[in-house]
Amino acid sequence: HETQLVLRDTRAPANFPPGFQIAYGCLVELDETSAANAASMAGPYDKEAMTLFDYRTDHFDGDDAAMQKAFVAPTFMYTMPLEGNKVFFEETSLVARPAISFQECKDRCFRRLKHLGIDVAKVTEEEFCYIPMGGSLPIKYQRIIALGGSNAMVHPSTGYHLCRMLMGASDMAKVILQELNAAKDSTPNLDRIAANSYHAVWSPENVRQRNFAVFGGEFLMEQNVEGLRGFFDGFFRLPLELWAGFLAG
Repeated sequence: HETQLVLRDTRAPANFPPGFQIAYGCLVELDETSAANAASMAGPYDKEAMTLFDYRTDHFDGDDAAMQKAFVAPTFMYTMPLEGNKVFFEETSLVARPAISFQECKDRCFRRLKHLGIDVAKVTEEEFCYIPMGGSLPIKYQRIIALGGSNAMVHPSTGYHLCRMLMGASDMAKVILQELNAAKDSTPNLDRIAANSYHAVWSPENVRQRNFAVFGGEFLMEQNVEGLRGFFDGFFRLPLELWAGFLAG
């Protein structure tokens, strides 16, 4: 995401700072000896479903300082049940500037689990997730062709990346192949190949779409936890093709 090999467009208004998605994740084995409905539930989480955007803050009740911090700098729990008593939990700051610390996310994660009566017997893996979102695009007229995070292809509102990156890789590959085939036995124009590769990903239409997503990221950073609950409650009431299409970029 922050490679020094790729030149960035630092001209105004294109030069704006990124937000940051920070998450602490843990793959755990649960002690379910005293848990009710352990076959189907992990605390309040359905083992047959993935849970996104649990922005509840009742685990901070009675702790005014921690509650205020969680109110203005929200994080949510993401839950992915696997097999048996294995569950992946992730406490995530969706987007913030400045970034929330890994330790803050980790502390909130285990405080939430304890409050929910979820007894962790063993942590088998940990994840520390750092994703810059938004920020400046690469300059199109450079020889080094960036792709993925180095090409600022992370969705500025969600942190999602792979879907857009794979589409962009296909568009880039098509352009490069066309240019090489057009050159035939002559030396290909590498400057033109690089410029057209960037244009394949960052056409004016795609830049406009990204600018809208950057606006979305800036909007989300201004919301407290109540604002985010209300926003996502409305967001997921939209038709599936609208909200899924936005998340996928």
